[in-house]
Amino acid sequence: MTILYWIALITLIIDQLAKYMTRNFMEYGQTIPIINNFFHLTSHRNAGAAWGIFSGQKFFLISIAFIAIIGIIFYSRKVTDKLTRVALGLFIGGAAGNVTDRLIFGEVTDMFDIQFINYPIFNTADVFLVSGAILLLISTYRESKVSKINPIK
Repeated sequence: MTILYWIALITLIIDQLAKYMTRNFMEYGQTIPIINNFFHLTSHRNAGAAWGIFSGQKFFLISIAFIAIIGIIFYSRKVTDKLTRVALGLFIGGAAGNVTDRLIFGEVTDMFDIQFINYPIFNTADVFLVSGAILLLISTYRESKVSKINPIK
């Protein structure tokens, strides 16, 4: 199993464990200040995507995630750069984590609550998805610098 699939699996396990703990050890709506008025753990559910968009569109959100996962798996077969493979593994694991919630519970469990700005409560899968996007940007930037130095591959 390549690094991409190991990262996807570990990401999925961490995500589901965090959501399990939130669902089973916190009451819905309960908030625990970690850094008062800045960052809290808050038990929340979301039947949509970020900011509640596509709320109640479970089939649509699951379909989009499956298409993305399958597309990433096919694309990853052509990728040799390790950083890009790590990024894609984070994408797959994050998407699979939110799909798992939607399939089992019909909604996604969220827990990270940034309180000093108006930002939606989010979860570990979202963190992995954003981290994958950042790593992909870094990888792309790094690759573009290499291409400028050595334009013939």
